Amino acid sequence: MPKKSKNLVSLNHLPGILLASEAECERWIEAGLIPVAERRMFQKRGRTFEAPMFDPEVVAQLAGEVPAWREQGGETLKSGSRSSRSGSEQQPLDDAAHRRRQSILAPVRRNTGLYIAEDIRRIEKGPWKPERVFAGYRAVFSKPMQILPDSAPVDIVVEYSFAEPLEVAAVVLAPARVERTELAAASDALEARVVALRDAVFEACEQELESWRDELDTYLDAYEDAGERQAILGGIQAAIEKLDRIQATDKGGPAGVGRRLRQKLDDYRSKAAARRLRHLREAQIREASGYERYAAIFPVARSLNRRFVFLAGPTNSGKTHEALKLAGEAETAEILSPLRLLALEHYERLSGDGFAAGMITGEERVLPEGATHIARTIETLDLHRVVDVCVIDEVQMLGDPSRGWAWTQAMIGAPARLVVLTGAPEAIPLVEPLLAMTGEPLEVKILKRRGKLRVEGVSANLNKLTRGDAVVVFTRRAVHDLRTRLVAAGRTVATVYGALGPEVRRAEAARFRNGEAEILVATDAIGMGLNIGPLRRVVFSTLRKFDGVRERQLTAMEIKQIAGRAGRFGHHDEGLVTALPDAGAYAQVEAIVRNALNGDAAKLRGKAYVRPNQETVLSASEVLQTDRLGRVLRHLYDTLVAGHPDLRMADMDEMIELATLLDTVDMPILDRLSYAMAPVDGREQLAVELLLEWARQHARDGRVQAPDFGVNADLLKLEARVKIATSWLWLAQRYPAVFEDVEAVVDLRASLNAKIEEKLVATSVSHRRKPDEKARRDRGKKPHKQRKNRRGWADAGEAEPSRVRRR
Repeated sequence: MPKKSKNLVSLNHLPGILLASEAECERWIEAGLIPVAERRMFQKRGRTFEAPMFDPEVVAQLAGEVPAWREQGGETLKSGSRSSRSGSEQQPLDDAAHRRRQSILAPVRRNTGLYIAEDIRRIEKGPWKPERVFAGYRAVFSKPMQILPDSAPVDIVVEYSFAEPLEVAAVVLAPARVERTELAAASDALEARVVALRDAVFEACEQELESWRDELDTYLDAYEDAGERQAILGGIQAAIEKLDRIQATDKGGPAGVGRRLRQKLDDYRSKAAARRLRHLREAQIREASGYERYAAIFPVARSLNRRFVFLAGPTNSGKTHEALKLAGEAETAEILSPLRLLALEHYERLSGDGFAAGMITGEERVLPEGATHIARTIETLDLHRVVDVCVIDEVQMLGDPSRGWAWTQAMIGAPARLVVLTGAPEAIPLVEPLLAMTGEPLEVKILKRRGKLRVEGVSANLNKLTRGDAVVVFTRRAVHDLRTRLVAAGRTVATVYGALGPEVRRAEAARFRNGEAEILVATDAIGMGLNIGPLRRVVFSTLRKFDGVRERQLTAMEIKQIAGRAGRFGHHDEGLVTALPDAGAYAQVEAIVRNALNGDAAKLRGKAYVRPNQETVLSASEVLQTDRLGRVLRHLYDTLVAGHPDLRMADMDEMIELATLLDTVDMPILDRLSYAMAPVDGREQLAVELLLEWARQHARDGRVQAPDFGVNADLLKLEARVKIATSWLWLAQRYPAVFEDVEAVVDLRASLNAKIEEKLVATSVSHRRKPDEKARRDRGKKPHKQRKNRRGWADAGEAEPSRVRRR
């Protein structure tokens, strides 16, 4: 009758039954001496493995055979046993054999001077049971050999693994006692084997080297320029000096060592030639682009005797007012802003002051004939229109990895006789080295804040915020969550955050400025010059933000920029700064904010950001012999200003990803470049898909259809549609003959923005009646009790659907 499965035992029980070691039991199982009853599947630490199971009664009956198994080395009954295997098989490490091998190796090391040792390896023997086994010997040979002509010899180091010779294995594994003469004979046999291997290895290496040198001469003769030949030889020599150890085994033999050496040298030659070609290409691209002498690629600016004035000051120091005053005193001027909204405000101010003003942004042009003062977004700078004054606002944006290139280009290339910079004083260490490239004079004027700024000693109570307070958060979700809480408490709220279009942000700021909204809930978008009006107090909801890479604490400059919006000069004697309890322990929060406002923020240091222009992209395409824009931009990103003492590449990852997608469209490379530069959020799948579709329509039909969106959608979809319409208008400025329905898209964007503003307004005011309003309504009325109850039920029945609709 078969043994029940539940009574079987595992390998762990065998040593106790047989009075043997676990290693011995495993050898006897492998030799078939201990029968396996069945195999079971087990799980341990998330891994599944199979383990043999044994009948304990059968194993107990075999206990009497153990002495015989040991006497014969455990190698009986099986034709495939270890005694019949060659000496090259891996064998479990045995202490006696190990001692014999050490006795054999010692004379070999002494006589040959070579390093030779046992090749001991760890293998997995069953689940999580590593075992050390003997796999043969490892010997290390080295010999100085001349690789390149007219160069010093180089040490060729070879580590050679080989099996134990049979005459040595016979002595090592002998079951009886071994005499000294037998050990000496085994040592002589091993020494002869090692010396023969060494000589054969280096003979094979010398033969391969001779053949390789002949091929190298033929290869170099193909280069007419001696400088190129020498550069390739220099690259090979540099690589050879770092030649690592060559690994070899009996499988390839000594000839295999020569082949491996030859393969390494071929790789060095190919890499040296490729590196030389790459350096030549990079030099050609740099020479054609002029980025090695960046200032020289702006010839109009270099032809003017420019001078610079840096109006450096914190928020509310009047620096923008002073800059616009200088622009107003000039006959011609341009004002470069970081945002379309600010360009619009400058345009309206100039127009209101009676100037012949114009405005140019990425999506629109308002340029009447004879315009003398033009407000622009900084990326639209005209490098050929000479003016008397050019104002570059928010110059600390030089340190922005994504957009800093536009400020670098404006500072070096703006064609104006007087360039006025405005921004935080922390940007001075970045401005001065940049202008050292041009040698143009710089005058720095430090402006002080007009009006005091004070950190309150207690945190703010969300339920006790007063009119004129702005609560600052750092995510769109936090904006809406906080707005919902305030509205539920009966407050009127305006909201400003980056995802809103400029028109909506402006309308919301106007609602707060005009008193239609008591509280402003905003992201750090308010820190970039938006005209908010008489803001009394800034309340931080947190001092941490996610910057696109990680969540971090706000920098001192960010705190200064945001907090500085409190206490507008002429409206408040001082500005106040505090935080909500959610920001953390207030004593610590207060100390951080106070230190940021009173201390010196971290200075902007390092190299200035640049981005390749159209001419550079064309040059690189020709040199690299490819029109794949993604590859060209990646090459330029890696090499264009690599090693430049003053410049570095701006962040182009998203642009390169778009370019790679656009490479599937059959259109000229510069057209694909324009599409890759479009203001599209790469995280918005719909926006990216539409961009690709527009490019396909452009290439196929020569005309791109206008987006056709409805305005009945939730707020998130409306914001995304505004961005898509803005991208379409941006491309329409560059391809007016292809993007024809501009007026329709302008109207569509206006309708979307109006719908967004309508939703924000509708949800920014509580529709619940306050207790005092209800008391006034009911004063003097004494309705019948039963009727009053009916009215109360009716009111309750009407209110619930109303709440559902609002939600």
